[in-house]
Amino acid sequence: MQHSSRKLNMIESQLRPNNIIDENLISAFEKVDQEDFLPDSLKNLSYIDDHIKFTKNSFILKPLIFAKFLNIIKPEFSDVILEVGSGSGYTTSVLANLVNYVYSIEQDKDIYDLSTKNIKKNKNTNVKFLLCNYRQLNNLDLKFNKIIINGAVNCDPLNFIDKLNVYGKLICILKEGSSSNIYLFNKKTSGYEKLKIMNASAPILINYIDKEEFNF
Repeated sequence: MQHSSRKLNMIESQLRPNNIIDENLISAFEKVDQEDFLPDSLKNLSYIDDHIKFTKNSFILKPLIFAKFLNIIKPEFSDVILEVGSGSGYTTSVLANLVNYVYSIEQDKDIYDLSTKNIKKNKNTNVKFLLCNYRQLNNLDLKFNKIIINGAVNCDPLNFIDKLNVYGKLICILKEGSSSNIYLFNKKTSGYEKLKIMNASAPILINYIDKEEFNF
C-alpha cells in the first residue's frame, strides 16, 4: 500500500469512525506525511493504529490518541502551545498546522536532534524545540494556555500544571495502578480541576515516582 493510501486509510478507518470529524483537525493530519518522520527501518509502520517506539523512552502516539487529545483540548490558531515529548517531530508538525506557535520539549538529546532535523525538512517555521528535563523543567520559563503531554504519566503532572495560565488546559494519559485514562486538567485561579475523559493507554513518558536517568 502506498504511503498516501495509508494516510487516507488512517483518516477514514481510525479517525472519522471515532468522531474525529472536525475538518481543521483532519486537514492538519492530511498535510503531514508520517513516513517523513520515521527512519527507513520503521517507514513500513507509518499510520498504524498503534504507538511507534524509537527507543525505550521515545515514541509517537498512535494517531487516534493524539487526535482525541486535539479534539478535547481544541487548539485555536491564536494559541501558543506546549508539547511535551517531541517523538520524531510528527505530532509537532501536525500541531504547527493548527496553532500560532508550538514549543516542544524533549529530554533525550538524540530524539531532540532528530525532531529538529525533521521539522526543518518539513519546513515548519512556527516551532521551537527545547532540550529540557521533564521533571526539572530547566530552560522553560514560559506560561501556556494549552499543554499536551504525548504519553502517560504516573501521577498528576503538577510541574506542568504550574506552567499553565489561569484557565489554561493540560491533557495527558494518567496511569493509576491498573487503570489508564485520558485526563483533562483545567487551571483555576486557585488550584485545578481534574476531569476523567475516557479510557486510553500509552507508554510512560514521565515517571514521577521512580528515579530516572536522562540523556543530555
